[in-house]
Amino acid sequence: MIRIGLISDTHIPHRLAALPPAVFEKLAGVDLILHAGDVDDLKVLAQLGRIAPTLGVRGNVHFQALAPNDRALPLALPLEVHGHRLLLTHGHLSLWHSLTDKRYGIQSLLGWRLDDGTVNRRLIRRLARAFPQAEIIIFGHSHQPCVERVDHQLFVNPGAVCPTPWASPSVGILRLAPDQVEVEILPLDR
Repeated sequence: MIRIGLISDTHIPHRLAALPPAVFEKLAGVDLILHAGDVDDLKVLAQLGRIAPTLGVRGNVHFQALAPNDRALPLALPLEVHGHRLLLTHGHLSLWHSLTDKRYGIQSLLGWRLDDGTVNRRLIRRLARAFPQAEIIIFGHSHQPCVERVDHQLFVNPGAVCPTPWASPSVGILRLAPDQVEVEILPLDR
């Protein structure tokens, strides 16, 4: 069985100065790390690479020119591991989608409604349409952890490393064997 560390939305140095020590503790011993975007500084991938080989995709922050190096990363990355078709993406897929997704986050921050997983549901619908061939889709963007099966696809959002008002920081572990898939979300504050 292979253990894959899942991480997203590190936002270093714009929201955090550095990766919290808990990231290294929770991801110790994994065989591979997948970063689902909003890396902001590519040095983060090198730091994670000291734990295990690390792959990443671009996030939506590059649209605001906060993370010009993010543009060096692919928008989506298909992988095959133990016969499972994985797709790694941030989830926004375009500037338009990124802006409409942010609207829901702003409404939550203003207290107009509680964040009830609306953004993750929107992302899952979008990603299912865009990548119907993928068996497991790993995404970020909402800063909210999520593990949800829809038809033949498993959607996994490890949450964000940077803290938000609506979710605690977290990472994930994906365990894969040819006939087995297990996902665990690990809070960083415990």
